[in-house]
Amino acid sequence: MKKLTILMLCIATLGLASCKKDTIVQSTPNRTIIFDKPGNAWRLLGGTTNTYFVDLVASEIDNINVQDEGVLVYIATDGTTSTGYFQIPNQAQSYDYDIYTGSIRIYSYGPPPTSTIRIKVVLVAAQNVT
Repeated sequence: MKKLTILMLCIATLGLASCKKDTIVQSTPNRTIIFDKPGNAWRLLGGTTNTYFVDLVASEIDNINVQDEGVLVYIATDGTTSTGYFQIPNQAQSYDYDIYTGSIRIYSYGPPPTSTIRIKVVLVAAQNVT
């Protein structure tokens, strides 16, 4: 009986010792870039009467961000205090954007902001599995 108990204890010890915990670590975390753009930074888009744009230069945006990962853009609802944000594109606020390697162009379809606004860009890490 004693031998059977010791044998079971040894088997249980070997079984528990062989378990291994795998920790998954995300190698590239999501990143956030904040821009404060004054009202006079907005430019009229050539050939239109009511579309304005502002360019955000961000060397953090590389070709991998453009091709494989996600880029989210938000505008603060209250200038630069940033107590709230709305995501663009946003048809209610008439904003849209294009992403390029090294920059983002934001469009305003209507009067552009007249005061300084805070723009938050979130680069979402992702892996292309195709």
